[in-house]
Amino acid sequence: MPPANYPRLRVGEVATPKVAVRGAAGGAIMDAMPELPEVETIRRDLEPHVVGRRIVRTWCSDGPRYGDIHDAAGRAILALRRRGKYLLAELGEVGTVASPDAVSGIAARELVIHLGMSGRLFTAASRPDSPHLRAVIELDGPEHLYFDDMRKFGQLLVVRPGEYEALETLAHMGPEPLSADFDAENFHRALVASRAPVKAVLLGQRVVAGIGNIYADEALFLAGIHPGSRSVSRPQSRRLHAALKQVLAEAIANRGTSFSLYRDGHLREGNHYRELKVYDREDQPCPRCHTAICKTRIAGRGTHFCPSCQKPPRSTGNGRG
Repeated sequence: MPPANYPRLRVGEVATPKVAVRGAAGGAIMDAMPELPEVETIRRDLEPHVVGRRIVRTWCSDGPRYGDIHDAAGRAILALRRRGKYLLAELGEVGTVASPDAVSGIAARELVIHLGMSGRLFTAASRPDSPHLRAVIELDGPEHLYFDDMRKFGQLLVVRPGEYEALETLAHMGPEPLSADFDAENFHRALVASRAPVKAVLLGQRVVAGIGNIYADEALFLAGIHPGSRSVSRPQSRRLHAALKQVLAEAIANRGTSFSLYRDGHLREGNHYRELKVYDREDQPCPRCHTAICKTRIAGRGTHFCPSCQKPPRSTGNGRG
């Protein structure tokens, strides 16, 4: 439990999510976790509340996933960035004060935050009444930063800038899909070089960062590619490259996708669920051709696709077109 001198005042209603989360199609959504759009939404929500503030003290619950974040105490938050599905708070030297013109690159430490399946990161003026509170980061302003994680798959860790040896996914992450570094030709080469199903490549994070189950399915549908394809032509890869950018940008504009667990930095639901074309729409009509959406498993993940718009692969060879 947190120290007794943390006030136990409610901050409105903080809903406790249920373990068995069910989507509109009636299936259990156990593999839906915050992806790039959700994490970016939280970053944008929190940035004006935490950047420029000094961390007065910290508390975290026991367990290796929440690490030892006490090294963050006494440091100013210089910037709040996102890398894939990770949030990175750049921290200054102990005792320094963040100035309005502080820029990235001068950080002495980074606070790395991964939301896992059910993590909620938000600011509030007093401690929320939740049994799943895992970390408290007390700031020198009117609000503090709280991390609530019912399923305990989230992670917090303080590291030296760029030293991600303990975070293999972050250490070997591919380019950001909404950045100029995400080059269509390099993307095609990476898909051709892989022998894995194209959806598995997208989920792996090494070819492109931040893609998870929801937006992999949505982008593959938009590009007309079967998620199990191991052969992707150059025209297909270019369609997929554009589709990834489109679905992510639209999801960010709609503040992410909520089933039951995800909440933004203000503990509000995202608005993108109603815009999904195939994900969690098993047996419902395809929005293009009205064929029933199918569900299978690829790379151990529930996978949704239209069997008419996304024809099954004819071979397992690599596309070199």
